[in-house]
Amino acid sequence: MLLRAAFGALFRAGAWSVLVVLAFVVMATASAAPGLFAEAGRNAAFQAGRAAVSPSARQDDADVVRLTGSRSPDSASQQRLLTELRTIPHLTEPRFDGGSAGKELSWSKPWASTVSTGTRTASARLYAVTDPAHELVVTDGSGPAGGVWLPETLGFRPGETVTVAVEDKKATAPVTGLYAVVPGGRRPADPPGGKAWALRDRDLPFDTTTTTVKANLIIADVPATERLAEAVHDQILWTAESTLVPGATLAQARETAREVDNLRRRVGEQSFDGGTDVVTGRLASGIGKIADQAASASETVRQRTRPIEWAAIAVALVTVLVMALLSVRRRAVEVRHAAGSGIVPLAVGGLWLAEHLLPAVLGAVGGWALAWLLVTQAGPPGAVTATSTLGAAFAAAGAGLLVTGVVATLAAARSVRPATPAAPRRPLPWAAPVLVVALAAGAGLAGSGADGVRETDLLVPLLALAAAGVLAGLLLGRITGWRRSSRDRPLRGAGWLTRRRLADNSGERRLAVAVMTAGLGMLLFSLCALAATGVSVDDRIAVQAGAETVAVLDGGSAQLDPSAVEVPEEPTDKPVPGVRTPPLPGYASVVWRYDAWSPLDGSQRDLLVVDPVRFREIALWGRGPDLAAARAALPRLTGPGLTALAVADPAAAGQSVVSLDVGAWKGSVEIAAHVAAFPGLDAKPTYVVSESSFFPLLGSADPRLRPRDSNAYSGAFVRTLLWSSQGTDAITSPLGVEPERVNTAATLRQRDIYVAAARARGYQVAVAAYLALLAVLALCVHAQRTAAIRRASDLMLIRVGLGRSRALRARILELLALAAVALAGAVAGVAALLPLGPRLLDEEPTRLPALHFGLVGPAVLITVAVTVIAVVAAALFTTSRSAEETAYRD
Repeated sequence: MLLRAAFGALFRAGAWSVLVVLAFVVMATASAAPGLFAEAGRNAAFQAGRAAVSPSARQDDADVVRLTGSRSPDSASQQRLLTELRTIPHLTEPRFDGGSAGKELSWSKPWASTVSTGTRTASARLYAVTDPAHELVVTDGSGPAGGVWLPETLGFRPGETVTVAVEDKKATAPVTGLYAVVPGGRRPADPPGGKAWALRDRDLPFDTTTTTVKANLIIADVPATERLAEAVHDQILWTAESTLVPGATLAQARETAREVDNLRRRVGEQSFDGGTDVVTGRLASGIGKIADQAASASETVRQRTRPIEWAAIAVALVTVLVMALLSVRRRAVEVRHAAGSGIVPLAVGGLWLAEHLLPAVLGAVGGWALAWLLVTQAGPPGAVTATSTLGAAFAAAGAGLLVTGVVATLAAARSVRPATPAAPRRPLPWAAPVLVVALAAGAGLAGSGADGVRETDLLVPLLALAAAGVLAGLLLGRITGWRRSSRDRPLRGAGWLTRRRLADNSGERRLAVAVMTAGLGMLLFSLCALAATGVSVDDRIAVQAGAETVAVLDGGSAQLDPSAVEVPEEPTDKPVPGVRTPPLPGYASVVWRYDAWSPLDGSQRDLLVVDPVRFREIALWGRGPDLAAARAALPRLTGPGLTALAVADPAAAGQSVVSLDVGAWKGSVEIAAHVAAFPGLDAKPTYVVSESSFFPLLGSADPRLRPRDSNAYSGAFVRTLLWSSQGTDAITSPLGVEPERVNTAATLRQRDIYVAAARARGYQVAVAAYLALLAVLALCVHAQRTAAIRRASDLMLIRVGLGRSRALRARILELLALAAVALAGAVAGVAALLPLGPRLLDEEPTRLPALHFGLVGPAVLITVAVTVIAVVAAALFTTSRSAEETAYRD
């Protein structure tokens, strides 16, 4: 009967049961979210790695498995390998293809392959695919089935019969259809969304007359190609290719990679039918490489979030413990009655376990669902499929359930054997240790110098905000405890009652303020950290990349200007007539970088020569104050004289004129402004000048001039860069210019540290939401608890003339005061953490621009909104009263 009553306790406790369930939800959310986030992060990193594979990448770098050998697909050994390939999980059905290898195997003697009809003859080589009609971009497929497919550029027509010849060996076949090739090339075009032909590009046979141009391909299905190859004595290099299925997770990819490695070993050792391979079999796959890179990137993310995960779990466990302690105080009469009735403490604990079993189950399911929702909506854009985290949620709920049972058992044991009357009850001194630990942790972090930040240092914000909550609770008690002078007009009604109640500086109220301050403070700190790290990542990408695309030109800017003036025969220090900057589209500009020497400290610097007007629109400027200051200072370069911006040069601080030596010119520049960062900033201090002011000083050394000898250009003193906000191919390709290299901001954004920052950002949002829930829960628990205790006194005050409206107003004013104090403590705590923020959040503290951590307006507004929600929710909880509570009072 007791067990049956315990199971039904959930429906008798009213609003308190809702708070109990919410406590278990918080615990389960904190425990399930890390696993869900880790899986989403791993899968997002893997999908990003797959998407980053270039269409022209080698098979060793792509998400394919390519099995190559000289034996026919019908041979026993090939069939056995294909069977094993089909058993590897998460791969598509193998596709067959094969290309002519006769020329490569006959390198010591002449070898030619042609296709002809009538008077038309073209050099072409055999190539086989599984289904030509679906793997090619068909332009005309009106010929008979079973024949060959030819490039439409060769001029053959479907339906006619062509002769395939290798030396003096010939075979005929009908033309089934024509296919499209890539513009300006011979490779078959890929159908929309496909990249099979692009990935095969490195393996396609070359033309028989050269080793630099790919051959025209005579494409047919596997049986037709085998027949033709046998007739003309050509050797086909056969390939079976499978692709990782779309949407595969990282765990599935690693399973596939393990099986592929096993098959690779068997391919290297196999000779199943005793035959001799003309070409040694080979297996190529980049699945394992992509998976390992994704795992490395995701582990970097976990290192950033793991301390936050454990802190969240610890705070959630403390929340459940506080809930259990408050339940014991709330049901003290019941616990004493059970002890007086002879029920042993262990039985009392067992009954509480049974009573909280249903809330624990509901909390585990609800917490896992909430964690899943937070991670999928605010976390990394990766698939979340694992159900193992549901076990973590139930394990966390079980731990909370055990805590509840232990607390009830100890409370019953204390009631059976109460303390002696002579021993006064002393409150647990929890406030002082929190302050001491927070001060020690903050001092340790501040004094760590250049030793770096340890994972445990990331707990400093939580400890500091908990200490701020302790101080806020003590301050509230001191302020409201001050007695008013007898000459002052006493407070009346609701205000008087609110001050009287707040003056009761109980440990329970201080604990509620501390927990709420920690929750609101961590919410504010997380949102401010999100804003700071996001701005820092954008700024550093802008500084390192300079622009979306930067091409390094090893032949100077004259390559981009067909009308560029040549270097004069006689050297001169006067401007060369007709010299100009290459005309470019509005989205591009040329930037010159000189190696400069300065006598300030005898070290080398960089000198950037730019067009200030166009550069302002093309460069990346991030979102931070340092680059904003640099952008605002850029127009100062357009004034008269040679002026410069001094970037990240502490030796030039306070200097208005600096001497520079760039080899082709020596002189002084007037410093227009000192800035901390600039797009394209390298590891050296940099000076930025305008091309219209600087180049006229160079005379015949102007880098815009075309060298008289095309082989005479040297970039030893100056490097020419083409900056673009869109891309450089449309500029360089028509002019036949091949950049030495092309750097893009998109590639830079794939660095592990930036990917980790982006992935961790979503989890920090999820943790912030969890902390907001914790703050709301803390105030609701305290409000419901105090309302239950004061219900009798409220009734008495109402009956003696206070009135219901004033009693309700006093209750709401008390909640507002507690919430306001907690909010003020949270803001003050985060403000105290501002000097330590860069140390905690910056993974690369030596890189420019520096991370700026501060209070952000939207973050403060969100925290205020959560505080208001907490007050409203707490006020609603104070108006409910359960039948169980009434029975306890009676």
